Amino acid sequence: MQPGRSESAIMTSAEQARFRINRPNSRPRATLVIALDARGAAALAALKDRSWNGAKFLRYDGARRASQHLPSLRIDATVQDEAGNTLSLMKELAGVDTVIMLTATDAAEAAEIIGNACAARGIAATGLVLVSDEGAEALGQIVATLRPHTAMLVVSSSEDYAAEMLSALRA
Repeated sequence: MQPGRSESAIMTSAEQARFRINRPNSRPRATLVIALDARGAAALAALKDRSWNGAKFLRYDGARRASQHLPSLRIDATVQDEAGNTLSLMKELAGVDTVIMLTATDAAEAAEIIGNACAARGIAATGLVLVSDEGAEALGQIVATLRPHTAMLVVSSSEDYAAEMLSALRA
């Protein structure tokens, strides 16, 4: 290293430019944003018309049981697209890099099913909790419900933060 020059100055010099790769850093991230409740769905409605890098927006519909004989074994869930079509969560997770669950209520069943499906596939699951007027105790319960099923958990008092977060995640 030359005396008086920082490593950053050296690495940005024309001499070092010949070692740079002039290609995009990575392929676009495939992001699935799932609203778990009515407020999450309202936030999605405001987000879906913006310009995104392949993000897909769905609403949680309900759990699918393994069979009538095993009602406690939840192996799949149904989600709905913006047109109201019912889709399989498992099929929608194919090729997805990250899932963001958007909620303002205690959506324990949805968080468990989606979080477990993501964990089984190595998909990063993020929870975005929209603060409601129900108070700190209700917020604590929502956070406690989502925490075991997410790699990252964010609490926001504004739906606008969801757009900023999606942009930061390159959704």
